[in-house]
Amino acid sequence: MRRFATGHRWDAPTMAAMQVPTAAALMLAATPFVDLSPVVPTIPLVASMLALGVLGTGIAYIWNTMVVRGWGAPAASTVTYLTPLVGVGLGILVLGKSLHWHDPVGGTILVLVLGILASYGKLSLAKVRLPRPLA
Repeated sequence: MRRFATGHRWDAPTMAAMQVPTAAALMLAATPFVDLSPVVPTIPLVASMLALGVLGTGIAYIWNTMVVRGWGAPAASTVTYLTPLVGVGLGILVLGKSLHWHDPVGGTILVLVLGILASYGKLSLAKVRLPRPLA
């Protein structure tokens, strides 16, 4: 992402509009070879896939491109450490799941993320900067 996001004139929505449909086309081409059961493309199935692709993945790609350009690729990659933490938190708050002993142990990833952010100088509240819009 660093190689393609920096130094080009393309904005984040354009890059996402190229990446997401390309990946979807590749997955669609591979589906007959990897799926063992027949797929029936009903309207709710196609609508949900489009909604997840545009509203979920598309917006995430736009945001990620803006973060890579604004903060750099190493800082942007730290978002992968937060995914399990957010998943456990939402599972407890939204789905009513119970907290087990291994959840806080896994939550120590947050300490790792804070250490990475501090090492890049992104942790200071006086220096909090959001990526600039790429308009």
